[in-house]
Amino acid sequence: MASLLTKLESAVSNNEIPPCFTHQDFKHWIMSKNILNDRTGSPYEESYIEGFLSSSTVSSTSTKTDKALYQFKGNLTKYSFSPNGCHS
Repeated sequence: MASLLTKLESAVSNNEIPPCFTHQDFKHWIMSKNILNDRTGSPYEESYIEGFLSSSTVSSTSTKTDKALYQFKGNLTKYSFSPNGCHS
């Protein structure tokens, strides 16, 4: 079973989602690729999708143990697996 973060990292590696992506990119990827929760076999809840990126950032104070994203604020908040990731 792969976590959503692992699935997202794989999607970035496979160019299914840009290496520097917005929340909208992430949401579109989940919906268009029909990404399912491995534990339940069901689609991810909207509320989970909404909070996932911010709780998965390295600087997050959430209790999640798998944090690997870096957040870059600008006109649109973007996320990347690289600490040097978003230059626009």
